Amino acid sequence: MKHPLRILIVDDSAEDALLIVRELQREFVPDYERVETPEEMEAALDRGGWDAVISDYVMPRFSGLAALKLMHDRSIDLPFIMVSGQMGEDAAVEAMRAGAHDYLLKDRLSRLIPAIKREMREAVERRERRMAEEALSATEARFQSLVEQSLVGIFMLQDDIIIYVNPKFGDVFGYRPEELIEKKNLLELVHADDQIGMMTRFLCPLKEGSEPLHVFFRGKHRSGVTIDLEVNGTRTVINGADAVIGTLLDITERRRTEAELSKLWQAVEQSPVSVVITDLRGLIEYVNPKFIEVSGYSEAELIGERPSIIKSGNMEDAFYRDLWDTICAGKEWHGELHNRKKNGELYWESCSISAVKNPEGAITHFVALKEDVTERKFAIEQLRQVQKMEAVGQLAGGIAHDFNNLLTVINGYSTLLIRAMEENSPMRKEAEQILRAGERAADLTRQLLGFSRRQIMEPRVLDINKQVKSVQKMLERLIGENIRLATSLAPDAGLIKMDPGQLEQIVMNLIVNARDASDTGGVITVETANCELDDAFTGTHPGSQAGSYVRLSVTDRGQGMTEEVKQRLFEPFFTTKEMGRGTGLGLATVYGIVKQCGGYIQVTSEPGQGARFDIYLPRTFDSTKAQSRQQLDEAIDTNYTILVVEDEPGVLNLVVHTLRMRGFKVLESTDPEQGIALFDKHEGDIDMLLTDVVMPFMSGPTLADILLGKKPDLKVLFMSGHMENRAGFEKTLEKGMQFLPKPFAGDALIRKVRDTLQGTVTQEAPRAILGGSN
Repeated sequence: MKHPLRILIVDDSAEDALLIVRELQREFVPDYERVETPEEMEAALDRGGWDAVISDYVMPRFSGLAALKLMHDRSIDLPFIMVSGQMGEDAAVEAMRAGAHDYLLKDRLSRLIPAIKREMREAVERRERRMAEEALSATEARFQSLVEQSLVGIFMLQDDIIIYVNPKFGDVFGYRPEELIEKKNLLELVHADDQIGMMTRFLCPLKEGSEPLHVFFRGKHRSGVTIDLEVNGTRTVINGADAVIGTLLDITERRRTEAELSKLWQAVEQSPVSVVITDLRGLIEYVNPKFIEVSGYSEAELIGERPSIIKSGNMEDAFYRDLWDTICAGKEWHGELHNRKKNGELYWESCSISAVKNPEGAITHFVALKEDVTERKFAIEQLRQVQKMEAVGQLAGGIAHDFNNLLTVINGYSTLLIRAMEENSPMRKEAEQILRAGERAADLTRQLLGFSRRQIMEPRVLDINKQVKSVQKMLERLIGENIRLATSLAPDAGLIKMDPGQLEQIVMNLIVNARDASDTGGVITVETANCELDDAFTGTHPGSQAGSYVRLSVTDRGQGMTEEVKQRLFEPFFTTKEMGRGTGLGLATVYGIVKQCGGYIQVTSEPGQGARFDIYLPRTFDSTKAQSRQQLDEAIDTNYTILVVEDEPGVLNLVVHTLRMRGFKVLESTDPEQGIALFDKHEGDIDMLLTDVVMPFMSGPTLADILLGKKPDLKVLFMSGHMENRAGFEKTLEKGMQFLPKPFAGDALIRKVRDTLQGTVTQEAPRAILGGSN
């Protein structure tokens, strides 16, 4: 039950006063008054009845120190607690020297209730001690006055009948002294359940000449409320007759406080964070069970030791010197510690260490609150890695976009140049070298686009087991004779929806990576299985999402990887191989494809223990559809007019030149708006629109929508080197429009134009990139 508490708040801010009151409401029913001037405070003190004073340190027209002096000048002894938004150490010391009982920062108001309880209790104890000391040295008259004004109940009994009580005794039970003297038996004030005990343990022994007794019992207040009491009694003689004289103390509040302290103790003992208390020398005096659980040491092994018993040795001595200097100065220290458990396991702790001070402000102990944040740091590090990969992917995609335009021009004109030369021309080989270099560069840009997730996919529902089996023979030839390829394909492995060529890229790049890690031979295992990722998994694996997946796993027994290598494993152009054995794009491509499909990659590896790559691909429950492949018809009807819109002049010139060489009639523009004007002028003649996807001011799909609105039967073929809004463009392609990725050769352009005009779709055999391993 919450108890009333009258608080005088000296503060110029009503909002701050309300914060204090709200904090007190956790334990009390506060009755408060806020003042902000000396005159208002004097008037409030005159009214009296306050249990404590809480004052701001600095105010525009008043101050905490001035309020404290005002109380001292009026000889008012109330618990006085100073609060401040930013109270420095010097100001705190000054406040304590001026007589403040405690000081708190406004952002540490959780300490307010314990401080109030402690100071009120100490105020009572101070008054009791002062009165007891005065009683010892007072005259009989002054002793009588002290008894009358005592905060402790004083009584005298003869034959269990009350012959004297002081006002405090009456107050404890709710009576005036005259209502009790010669009219009440002491047992009438005792709770019914404690009356026999009071008789047998206190009254009877004293009658029989026992030594002074000290007992606890429950009493009955006049209002009917049960109160907890502490009584001391001794046998004496009054006017020649035996009597009992004693003191009575209402300990109801003390018992309640003890219960609160017991709760606090239980909270510390059961706290989910570690609590460690040391003396001034740093020797451990207390540890809670959580710290014992985390560190692995027993309480007996920790008490009397220094916290350095769990030091990992991985942090500089200067770090610990700064920590020690901070807390010895009475300041709070916050930071992270890399420690070692008893079993040798390393772990990270987020730690807050502060000084414990006595009422005089002297440091007596240090207390540390510590939380194991090893898993949290691991998750944060994983998240940072994901964010870094996203940034690198965005950069790679931008580079690939511009580079693809250049390669389209280089490879296209190289092809035209070679075809224009005689077989025995001395310059033909040089031109072929240019074309081969351009094609290798095109492979690199395709891998960069795979990593950056800007490839346009042609997803299909696939049986992953069939896809793995279809390339198994090629994979066995690829890894060589000294390595065995083993498969463990779950018969019930579910279906996935993705581009088959990209699935083959994943499998082959992982196999190549495993082969290069197994220089001395061994076994590479490919597995498939269904699995469910739950919230527990996604909570510790940033980037993953809960749901149904088909897992593709590739395991090798090779040299394994360090933690540093794993952190950079999927970065483009990062490789641990010697020059010439890898481009550093293989695993980057795998990463991009998996992310583009909405999947997740998990890598498990230790140096010398091999590696395992788990690829989680979203499972689809759509039924598979038969895929047909049409044969290429080399006969090309060129009796068509094509409108070409491309903002890159070099690409535009190449496309227009290639089409015109094959006999097509071509209208051209680098500006979509001008393209619309050309279409309006030649609408009846134009059969097909060939447009870039990404252009300034207007995108290719937007241009196509405008022209299709004018001529619904217009054929449309898109071309692009990369895609910003890939998902949106793939929805456009689902409407039946065609796409030609850059860079492309002249033959590929002509075939795609033919297919678009004839309304046929050619399923090109997927190309797997074999040389891109890390």
